[in-house]
Amino acid sequence: MSSPAGEPVEGLTTSAGLGFRDLVFSDLLRYRPDVRPSWPAVAVKAVSNPGLVASVILRAQQIAVRRGRTRLAFLLRSIGMVLVSADFVPGMDVGPGLLMPHPNGVVIGNGLRVGANVTFGGGVTAGVKQPDTPPEEDGFPTVCDGAIVLAHAVLVGKVTVGRYAQIGANSVLLSDAPERAVMFGVPARKVAVRDAIIPGTYERIE
Repeated sequence: MSSPAGEPVEGLTTSAGLGFRDLVFSDLLRYRPDVRPSWPAVAVKAVSNPGLVASVILRAQQIAVRRGRTRLAFLLRSIGMVLVSADFVPGMDVGPGLLMPHPNGVVIGNGLRVGANVTFGGGVTAGVKQPDTPPEEDGFPTVCDGAIVLAHAVLVGKVTVGRYAQIGANSVLLSDAPERAVMFGVPARKVAVRDAIIPGTYERIE
């Protein structure tokens, strides 16, 4: 599927064609896969879960950018920083089913592309630019479907996190993470391979 932010990437499901309600409800299902999505269900879950509050803010920001309402998008950025201590820079594209159980300290750059059913731990920074990078090599990370980025991991520059890959806590990713790879360290290196599992169902994908 094509991304509004760049060329099509295999294994990357974008937000194209999905409205605010679709995106928020898809995020709710990551927290409560057994619930029937509705605005009352979102409200009940948001009261006790700052991650869903962060998702609502991020989704509203995405729609604002899509409609050309840049000032509103930046206002929502400030609201997110105050309410949940997360910094979502307007301009990213995040597919359905985002899970941020601990949104405090999460920083998402404006050119980031995130697929479906991705999980971000607390303190993740995705979109770091290296000041000495030549313009032709500059860019933002791409996080493909089903990937997990654990607490305080840093994704630097134009790297791709493959489908169902996992970036370990406190790791710094400087190069691409292959599909299903488990990456740990500074810089992050492949240490294992994980199963491809549909979030919320524990169903393995061959």
